[in-house]
Amino acid sequence: MCDQMIPKNGVIQFAFKIIEMQHVMIGIGFRDIVQSKGYQSCYSIGGGTYNIFYNGFCWNHDQQDKNDKQIAFPFSKNDIIIVEVDIQKKYVKWTKQSTNESFSLTIDTSKDLYPCVHLIGTCKVEILNYLFK
Repeated sequence: MCDQMIPKNGVIQFAFKIIEMQHVMIGIGFRDIVQSKGYQSCYSIGGGTYNIFYNGFCWNHDQQDKNDKQIAFPFSKNDIIIVEVDIQKKYVKWTKQSTNESFSLTIDTSKDLYPCVHLIGTCKVEILNYLFK
């Protein structure tokens, strides 16, 4: 879980480049819920996070109809995943830079949200800090 909170005003974008992966999930989450779960198994309903998994599955905190469903896009090594969040409009959107495929979810904004990445197995991601067009 990243240290910097997602701002309450405006649209924020951040991105992760997949350097090495077995299983990677990228998203946003509520720090307090994730911490209370010991940073373990915090990706499904009630887990406090909104994610897409490398194989195109969506996992989220509060939308049973979209949880554990292959409705996003797959990503792999060398892909750059851009995450866009707008707290006021209550959405998170993921975009794969190379293909411009995207997927969005509505989000609960009742608590502070933070960028997060779930790494399972041998994984390495890079946080990118430049603007995206």
